[in-house]
Amino acid sequence: MLELYYLKEADSVCSNRAVVTLMEKGIEDWTPRYIKLLEEDHFDEDYLAINPKAVVPTLVHDGNPIRESSIICDYIDELTPEPALKPAGLLERTYMREWIKDSDEVGFPGVAALNFVTRFRSVIDVKKLESRWKKQPDLEKTLRQQSVIRDGMDSEWVLRGLVGWDRIFGKMETALSDGRPWIMGEQFTLAETCYAPLVKVLDMIKWLDVWFEDRPNVARWWEALGNRPSVLGLDEYEGHTADLTSDHAKAGLALAGEARDRLRAYNASRA
Repeated sequence: MLELYYLKEADSVCSNRAVVTLMEKGIEDWTPRYIKLLEEDHFDEDYLAINPKAVVPTLVHDGNPIRESSIICDYIDELTPEPALKPAGLLERTYMREWIKDSDEVGFPGVAALNFVTRFRSVIDVKKLESRWKKQPDLEKTLRQQSVIRDGMDSEWVLRGLVGWDRIFGKMETALSDGRPWIMGEQFTLAETCYAPLVKVLDMIKWLDVWFEDRPNVARWWEALGNRPSVLGLDEYEGHTADLTSDHAKAGLALAGEARDRLRAYNASRA
């Protein structure tokens, strides 16, 4: 039996990594277990028993929990041989994992900060956050959220997100400059399923132009990836923000100019 404990929300990037990977593998025989953050389901004793870090998602296979979204995606790929989402060669698989490690260590905290400074900071109840911070086991996550909520665009985490994604997209532009359709070449891999939900949130807040200027190959890659059925399926989730009148888009557009200026100032300081 395959169960996925996850958030069914458009900007829940870690949950959506698992969902996209399941769809790309064509695995339909799995049971959804919805978690609601606002109701603090992730702090429930039963959930903490399978995920002591109180983070989402958790995949449970025949009673055995698998945690951490990129590890979950790798596990899902191993459940069925086709379509393979990892390159056959050892060296190529290693390079793919390097991309995914970058998405975990730089891409995810960057998106978390940028989504917080736009959409969440404009609507969230700080008192509820303060209550949640007391329960969160992950100190770094708490410090990041506190910094963004209290300092807004001046938060060092916002700058880290802007600069981190600038580096990632620059690396992508170089890799894709030979005309390859996907990060690893002709094969669609876990690199795409792990990056897609992250980039989708940046698209939702309408900040992609901050990085895509003069990066046509990354724009081409995202156009193809964003229109795959597995990624388009996230549009049906709560909080999806496809149009410019959405809450995510309005909050993001109001700060896009400031984001661009801050990134340019940082890059100029290093020239």
